[in-house]
Amino acid sequence: MPDLHSLPSGSRPDKAIRNNGPENLVLERYKLRELAEGWPAYRDACEWENLKSIFHPDAHIYTTWTGRTHHLDFIEASQRGMDNGAFIMHRCHGITTDINLNATRAVTKMKATITQRFDLDGCEVDAESDCRFCFFWIKIETTPDREGGKGEWRARYVRHWYEKDKLIPVNPNKIPALDEEELKKFPSGYRYLAYCQEKTMGVKVLLDMPGHRRENGVDGGSQACGDKHDLLYWQCKRWVEGEDIDI
Repeated sequence: MPDLHSLPSGSRPDKAIRNNGPENLVLERYKLRELAEGWPAYRDACEWENLKSIFHPDAHIYTTWTGRTHHLDFIEASQRGMDNGAFIMHRCHGITTDINLNATRAVTKMKATITQRFDLDGCEVDAESDCRFCFFWIKIETTPDREGGKGEWRARYVRHWYEKDKLIPVNPNKIPALDEEELKKFPSGYRYLAYCQEKTMGVKVLLDMPGHRRENGVDGGSQACGDKHDLLYWQCKRWVEGEDIDI
């Protein structure tokens, strides 16, 4: 039986603080929670200037439908998508943050559900993917404020673990017919989301986004997504411990 419950040995940042700890780091983790929750809160409400405020000037992000992209290009693509009828919302469920002792680097993992509405041959459906956002934070120097403090957190990279998804008819009396063979090519963590995106948006979805670690051990699981799960954990450790990496 494959080990489906363990993380890669040694991938936990040893010197990071994540629970309790010094009061100053508790405050810093609170700031990072507010910033992380800004992604869904600002994006879904079209508060674009507020959304831009959470990112480093050279921030890059990954999504199923854009791949790796600069955050400003992602915002422009989101605006175009909305103009073309795309309707994507998010629900946040919980947050943890690993922060270094100097409060200069951190990684936040935010449990969320991505939900996107589609029309499949006259049937409205919501594709929902339970995921974890992964924010790589760095503190950048700023002009001191009136209290003498300086430095603000910015997201340098944002990735996701796509862990489990489903497709929900908006009207239970209208259920779309799905191509079962086409569905099989998509990873289980975002299978229905990817299927609907390719069918309706004219995009090619990435097939190796980080998934749940169980992808490596269950029938129909994606080896690539399982491997990317582990890789993202190693990248989190290296980032918090001060290594400059390209993610």
